[in-house]
Amino acid sequence: MKIFKWFLGLLVLAGLVLGFILWTLPADVAYRHFADKLGPVSLVGIRGTVWNGHADGISVFGRDLGELDWRVEKWPLLTQGIRADLRIRGADIDTSGLLERDYSGVMRANDVRFRVPASLFAGAVDVPSLKLLGQVSGTLTQVQLKDGLVAMANGHARWSDAGVSGAAEARFSDILAEFATRPDSSMAGTLADDGKGNLEVNGSFSASATGFQAEAFLSARNDDARVQEALRYIGEAQPDGSAHLVISGQLFKLL
Repeated sequence: MKIFKWFLGLLVLAGLVLGFILWTLPADVAYRHFADKLGPVSLVGIRGTVWNGHADGISVFGRDLGELDWRVEKWPLLTQGIRADLRIRGADIDTSGLLERDYSGVMRANDVRFRVPASLFAGAVDVPSLKLLGQVSGTLTQVQLKDGLVAMANGHARWSDAGVSGAAEARFSDILAEFATRPDSSMAGTLADDGKGNLEVNGSFSASATGFQAEAFLSARNDDARVQEALRYIGEAQPDGSAHLVISGQLFKLL
């Protein structure tokens, strides 16, 4: 009986020690053991714990995004779940939101706010001499990932200080986008200008695991000469002086 009590006591002590180690596990130690499971994500300058920490640098597919801060709640782990607040801040990137993963492996993100340079989307336009100016900001109200694919998402975005430079340069009014998933899990949205500038935009777009497609009609409001000149290098010219822009491609080209 005494042997059994000693053995039980050792098990309790081992559990307490293991729990303490996990409770205070340094983030850099955990990263060394699990870095190979993060795929294209790489971290440097890690400090803090796995529950509350900071990385001086985070990169995805070799692209430097800035600094990463995280705070992970401990109690959801009791039901094999994860709940974490994340924030990435860089010179021209700022994004934050709440990430959750339940016991079944389904991941959800709520109220993800982002701000990125418009140049990040240059690969989609596929006009080598054209540079996109300004910032794109917005909110992903809800995102759900299942088996690595987007099962549900909705939100909105605004292209502020919008403009292009290259063979011609012009500044536009802000461009607005609204988007949401469809029953087949693909995403669809609309594009429009805010009506305050000299570029009129009417368009739509869709995206799925196989790629994205977008179509828009662009025209110069108030017969703005600089906008008309810029539209000569964008899309297909129309008889009324507008431009019909159609683009498609793979989402990974945006990374």
